[in-house]
Parts: sequence; C-alpha cells; structure tokens
Amino acid sequence: MRIRTLFQELTNSSHATLTEASLKKAVAEIAKSYGYDRFAYLNLDTMGAGSFAVSNYPRDWQKIYFDRSYTLVDPVVSMGKRIMRAFPWSVNEQRRRATEEERGFWDAASAFSIRAGLTVPIRVSFGQTAMLTLASAHDLKPIALRDVECLAAATSVAFLHSRFGVTDRPTTRRRPCLTDREALCLKWVAAGKSMMDIAVILGVNYHTVRWDLDNVRAKLNVKNLTQAMSRAIKLGLI
Repeated sequence: MRIRTLFQELTNSSHATLTEASLKKAVAEIAKSYGYDRFAYLNLDTMGAGSFAVSNYPRDWQKIYFDRSYTLVDPVVSMGKRIMRAFPWSVNEQRRRATEEERGFWDAASAFSIRAGLTVPIRVSFGQTAMLTLASAHDLKPIALRDVECLAAATSVAFLHSRFGVTDRPTTRRRPCLTDREALCLKWVAAGKSMMDIAVILGVNYHTVRWDLDNVRAKLNVKNLTQAMSRAIKLGLI
C-alpha cells in the first residue's frame, strides 16, 4: 500500500504543478518522504543521441554518467529494458553477478552514495524507453511488487513522461561525439557548401565526405542534413 501511495502522489503532482521546476521539486520531496535520497527521470532513444535526464543526482555524477556512456553499461537500464516492469535493485545484489565493466559502474555509483533503489521503465513513442529511478544512499530491504503496484508505478511514470519528456531544459543530456572531420564537414554544409565543394576544400574524395555526413546523421539520429545542423547547433557541436 505504501508503494501505491508513493506513486499516487507522483501522479497527483504531475497534474497539480504548473512548471517543470515545481514538478522537479515535488518529485524530489515525495521521494525523500518515502526514504529515497535522489530521483532520476531518464529518456532513452534508440540511437542514444537524444538521451537525456531530469534528475537531482549530483551534477558530477550526471556528467560522468553520460560522458562515459553508462546508459550502455548500467545494469538497471538493461534490466528495465528487458522486463519493462517496476523492480527494486541494490548494489550489493547486483555486484554478485556483475561483469568487470558493470562492477566498475557500481563502484562509481557507490562513490556518489547511490546504493539501492526502485526503477520503473515504460515504453514510449518511436521505440524510446523512459525510466524513473528513486535511489537511496542506504541498503534497502528487498520489496516484492504486486501487479497492482506495478500498474500504479507505470501510470505515474507515464504522467511524468508527459511533462519531462518534452523538456527543452533537461538536467543533463548525452552529448554525441563527432570526429573533427565530421564536425568540419557539417560546418561547411551549414555554410551552404555542397558535398563536392567540401571534398575539394578538404582535399578528399566525394565518397569520404558522404561517408562522414552519413555518420553524422546516424550519430544524431536524424533523417537529413538540415535536421543534423539544427541538432548539432543545439548541442553545441558546431
């Protein structure tokens, strides 16, 4: 019943708060009142370029998490995508069956007092997954979630996603990494140059430029170069 009440309060806050900042504050306060020190809403796209978080985790941890591409390593994310159901987790339990890479992740998380928590994944539009994690600095007692509690959890995260999922001011986001030549090619596209022009300017062949720009589109998860330029400028890549 306590878990159902927790998620009902989150659902209510999604309706009652007027601004994103006030919702973030409300989620943090609700989480704290139920024994969780931190929260993180994570929006994951299929390519990773558009992944972002709204969270009150320490800033340094958020930066490390995305800079090291921990979305690809984090066992909580992997489990969430696999089972698509609310579940509890703890560092102690996870480390027992972790790979060396995953143990490195848990060591890093523990250094920021992330020891245990509750995660709720949901499937959203265009193949994306959204997750809400409530985390504690302490080892928590295992909890068994019934179907009705998992339903309440998924419903509350769906409401939170309707607010946080469209934010233009996430706490942090994954920054796609372009090579120097990929960024340079895209800059010349933004300057109005054709692929053939860019090939001549850079002293490479046309197919090399096309290859680089295809990679740019894939990394930024966009369909055309106009969208690529827009996203790259927004992310400060060019």
